[in-house]
This record gives sequence, C-alpha cells and structure tokens, in this order.
Amino acid sequence: MKESIIAQMAEYNQLMKNMDGLYHNAARKCGLSDSAFWMLYSIKDSKEPCTQKELCENWFYSKQTVNSTLKQLEERGVLRLELAPGNRKNKRILLTEEGEKLAGEKIVPLMEAECRALAGFHAEECRAFLDLTRKYIDQLRMEMDKM
Repeated sequence: MKESIIAQMAEYNQLMKNMDGLYHNAARKCGLSDSAFWMLYSIKDSKEPCTQKELCENWFYSKQTVNSTLKQLEERGVLRLELAPGNRKNKRILLTEEGEKLAGEKIVPLMEAECRALAGFHAEECRAFLDLTRKYIDQLRMEMDKM
C-alpha cells in the first residue's frame, strides 16, 4: 500500500475520532451515555414517533443496546414506550414533558450548532463533503464485504 494512502487513512481516522470525541463530550455534558444521547437526538429529530427497530437500523446499535438504553431513559422519565397501532411487536417511543425539556435544552442547541457549522461551507463544498463521505462508506463496505 502506498505510504501516502496509509498517512491519509491515519489522518482520516484521527479526524473521525476527533468528531466522535466532540459528540461524546456533548453527551457527557447532558448527563447521558453516548447511546442515550444519540437515541434522544434521533427521537427529537424524527417528525413522527420512531420505533426501537428504527433506532437499531438508523444508528447501527444492537437490539440489546437500544432496549437497555430506552429502559434507562424511561426510568429517568425522559420517554415512554407505547404499542404501535396495528403492530404489537414494535413500540413507539415518545418523549415525556421531561424528555422534551431535556431535548430542548441540550439536543436542539447541538443540532443548531451542527447546522451553523455546515452553513460555514459553500453549497458546493457541502454537497462534495456529503457525496465523498457517502462514496468512501460505500467503497469501504465493498472492501470489507470481501474479507
């Protein structure tokens, strides 16, 4: 493998760890685990109540992680689970008043910060950033599938 590709891969991995660290610190400031933070983020970001299955699919968490994290958030009074209409297997996840307050104070400002950060890009840069990230993920998936 070329030295430049190895160096670029190391730089990319370091950048991703740096970004992971930003979100980890944000979660800690909220008093949440990383998984609880991302689930609360996803629930707040969703236009309609989501299900446990959707959280697994969208955030690549195991069923066990989603289940235990949701139980913890439910015990804290942040959310409640209710049976989805017409489907007794999937439960819809709804924020409680306390959950809406927490999300409004902690998650929404972070979402706004993300938007401001991305707004610092020109439209073409933003599109290229997203397209290249998607392309890299697709390429990496293809290479890992060969293993």
